[in-house]
Amino acid sequence: MNSFNINNKVYKTLINICKYILCLLIIEIGIISINVIMYQRKNNEVIEFVDISDLNSNNVTSEESVNNFKIEMANTDEFSYYIKVNCSKQIVIVYVSDENGNYNIPVKSMICSTGISTPNEGIYQISDKYEWAYLVGGVYGQYATRITGPILFHSVPYTKQSKSSLEYWEYDKLGQPVSKGCVRLTVEDAKWIFDNCKQGTKVEFCQEENSEKSVKQEKLLKISEFDDELRNWDPTDPDMNNPWLKYKEQEKGEID
Repeated sequence: MNSFNINNKVYKTLINICKYILCLLIIEIGIISINVIMYQRKNNEVIEFVDISDLNSNNVTSEESVNNFKIEMANTDEFSYYIKVNCSKQIVIVYVSDENGNYNIPVKSMICSTGISTPNEGIYQISDKYEWAYLVGGVYGQYATRITGPILFHSVPYTKQSKSSLEYWEYDKLGQPVSKGCVRLTVEDAKWIFDNCKQGTKVEFCQEENSEKSVKQEKLLKISEFDDELRNWDPTDPDMNNPWLKYKEQEKGEID
C-alpha cells in the first residue's frame, strides 16, 4: 500500500511538472507572438505611403498626368548622378562622375532635414516616384522619391493635398533633424531629384563631420513671419500660382 501511495504521488508530481512546463511554453509562445506583431507595427509606422491614384482629391493632378504614376524602369549601370546624404551636416550633395567614372565632382547641394529612422550609413537605390506621398500624421509630401523601404526624398509636409497648405513652421526647420525618417527638402530640390535622378540612382547616407567639397549653398528664407498667403506656400515651388513669384518680382523691382 505504501508503495502504491508513493508511486501515485510521483505520478501526480510528474503530471503537475508537465502541466507547469506546458503553461510556460504557452506563455513563451504568446510573448514571442506579441513581440513579432509589435516589431512589424514599429517597422510599418515610420512612413505610411500610398499610391496617389488611391487618393481622391480635386487638388491633385489627374491619374492621366505624365508625372502622376508609379515609375517603373529597368535598372542600368549608367547613371548621371550619385547622391550623398550627410546626416551630420543635414545636407544633400549631388555628384557627377569624372573622366575615370568616379563620382567625386559636386554639382548641387541641398539643405535637408533627416530624422529618427533615417539610415546613418549605407548605399541604396532610388526606385518609385510619386507627385504626392501620404505620410504619418495625416500629412502629405510633394515630389516623393523612394530611397529604401519607407524612406523617401520629399518636400516639407502639407496639411492637405494642396500646395497652399504648407506646414511653414516645419519649412523653417530645414537643416535640423526633425523628420520621422524621410529626407525633407524644399520643393525645388525635391522636384529636381524627382525629374533628374532615374530609378537605380545610388543614394549614400553618411555621418561625415569634415566639410565636403560642395557647391555654394544659399541660406534659406525663413517664412513664418510672413502673412498666410505667402507662408502657406513653399517659396521655391515653381508653380505659376505660387504668390512668392509675384512677391519676389516686386522685391527685385524695388532693389533695381
